[in-house]
Amino acid sequence: MHEKIPGTRWYRVIAPILITCIISFMDRVNISFALPGGMDQDLAITSQMAGMVSGIFFIGYLFLQVPGGRIAVNGSGKRFIAWSLIAWMVVSIATGFVTNHYQLLALRFVLGISEGGMLPVVLTMVSNWFPEKELGRANAFVMMFAPLGGMFTAPISGYIINVLDWRWLFIIEGLLCSGVAGVVAGDRRSSEEARWLPAREKAYLLRELARERAAHRSAAPVNKAPLSGFP
Repeated sequence: MHEKIPGTRWYRVIAPILITCIISFMDRVNISFALPGGMDQDLAITSQMAGMVSGIFFIGYLFLQVPGGRIAVNGSGKRFIAWSLIAWMVVSIATGFVTNHYQLLALRFVLGISEGGMLPVVLTMVSNWFPEKELGRANAFVMMFAPLGGMFTAPISGYIINVLDWRWLFIIEGLLCSGVAGVVAGDRRSSEEARWLPAREKAYLLRELARERAAHRSAAPVNKAPLSGFP
């Protein structure tokens, strides 16, 4: 009978990552609530300009996709996410003070760049804390950020705009990043160094990860015969 493995990693690793992804989703889509909530009138934004404002984010988002993966493998993923959160906070709060659509376009582009590398970094980080037999479930929890973000963003954004205005929407949701950034930046330890990880769970994790790495190294490459024509 197999002994149950403690699940400390699920709430100490997955929970902060999931919250971070939800906040990134909120900062990404709050423009769709701000525009009909008075921003379009205050900044004289036409429907064409609204489309540009929404689309320019994804142009910036492309910039750090591949570099984000390299940073996760060769650098500090937690540090990268912490700095990304700080960037989101600054850009989101600054968006609450824009006076024209040119400033808005620039800030949405910068927001796209600052969010672009997060998902590759997150998925690489998860693979360092969960062996292959748990990795699918761990990634599934992380990818829940999109539906959960939609569930939380819509009522919260609508309430803020109704009680205050669209400028406070960006300011308040931007400030949410500061608390999460402190949590992420406060613990940069790896699985080998994490003091909060129970001894039995750490032994299990290190054993499984070492076994998988050894199996990958020892896997023989597939020998392919030269193509000499059709059989």
